[in-house]
Amino acid sequence: MLQLLTKSYKEVLVLEQSNKIKEYLETVCEQIRWKKAHGIISEEIENHIIDQKNAFLDDGLDDETATAKAILEMGDPVTIGTGLDGVYRPNPEWGIIILTSVMLLLGIVIRAFITYDYQMSWKLINGIVYTLIGVAFMTIAYFLDFSIIGKYPKTIYFGLIITTIGIVILGRTIRGQNFYVKFIMLLFPTALTGILYTMRSKGYWGIILSGVYCIIPGIICFKAGLSSLALYFITCFILIIFAIIKGWFNVKKINALLLVCILTVILSIVILVSMNGYQLDRLKGAFDPTVGGYMKNIVKKITENAQFIGNNRYGIDTSNLIELEYIDTDYLLIHLIDKIGWISFIVIMLIILAFIIRSLKFSLTQKGVLGGLVSFSVIINFTMQVLVYVANNLGFQLIAPLTLPLISYGGIGTIINMFLIGIMLSVYKSGILYKNDNKLDISSNKNKIFQFIDGKIIIDLNRR
Repeated sequence: MLQLLTKSYKEVLVLEQSNKIKEYLETVCEQIRWKKAHGIISEEIENHIIDQKNAFLDDGLDDETATAKAILEMGDPVTIGTGLDGVYRPNPEWGIIILTSVMLLLGIVIRAFITYDYQMSWKLINGIVYTLIGVAFMTIAYFLDFSIIGKYPKTIYFGLIITTIGIVILGRTIRGQNFYVKFIMLLFPTALTGILYTMRSKGYWGIILSGVYCIIPGIICFKAGLSSLALYFITCFILIIFAIIKGWFNVKKINALLLVCILTVILSIVILVSMNGYQLDRLKGAFDPTVGGYMKNIVKKITENAQFIGNNRYGIDTSNLIELEYIDTDYLLIHLIDKIGWISFIVIMLIILAFIIRSLKFSLTQKGVLGGLVSFSVIINFTMQVLVYVANNLGFQLIAPLTLPLISYGGIGTIINMFLIGIMLSVYKSGILYKNDNKLDISSNKNKIFQFIDGKIIIDLNRR
């Protein structure tokens, strides 16, 4: 009976000490407005209290006294919470937001002049509507927790697969290509980052499985067209190479890179064998200057006659040679070069380059594996679209362009690209919570907020 009473007393005592710690943590979190950070901050502070409590227990103090002293050593909860509220809060990346807004506005202005010239005001209205929808999707993605990509990778991946199959079956087909699927494929690289994240430290088998997951969407989306497939596979290839170089698969990098290159060559051969006559002719024409198609000759004529500023020097209305439906979609840049001069091309490229450099710098400096991979997938996806579009407009027409992100006309493309940019912005906003992927980085080597010095907890709220 005495043992039972003693056991019950100890359980009540432990519960009381636990409640004291819980009350302390609740008071700290009440001062922090970013509710998303409450759980991770509470866990980290609780761990520090328990560590200090155990140290006092080792010194011979009883449980109640050790707990009270550990909480006292931590400091006033209101002061601690207020300080952490100033350190940990959502941090919008205004540079990327501003550059995104500039590209959107530039696209609308350019298309306004084009649609005015060719009496296509309905296209301008459609473009503005799609831009507003894109802003809504970007906002939604921004407030989503990007870490769900790492928490539910297969759910997201296979959900997107099922959605894509439905679109393949029911979607609109133009010239043998599914119109919507070629844009839906832009979502797969970011979805695949969650799969790559789960393959960490799985060695060569993880690399092979990552390749299999990459190939499946390509098979399903084969009818999306060569351009979409090429963009998708090149982006996936870069992501896997990036993961290998970072050492995430825990294998010899040279052997891993060789494995990926061999698999990529095999895949490229399979795609080449599967090409039809038109695609093979286009491939030959891109590399052979003696072989020219209609649009290749038009592009050559425009670039040869274009001035730095102003209409082409011979006054030839070369824009009439471009099919009207392609002027603000596939050939927007070459049309501007023809009508305004090379200055238009330079200005647009400088704005896009500023966006890419800033986004890439932000991505590569992410300390969290998942955050870095997700943001990197978005900017590589964006960059590949730009490179293909620019190459096509300057005469290297290896594959058809998909879109000049946020600038050329393309409703679905604008919405999806803005959604992806929103995800990247979400990484920046919440990335501070996931620097170590599993817990809040409030005690890292470089920027320690909590430190033990001479048996005391030192809290420096001026660091971050």
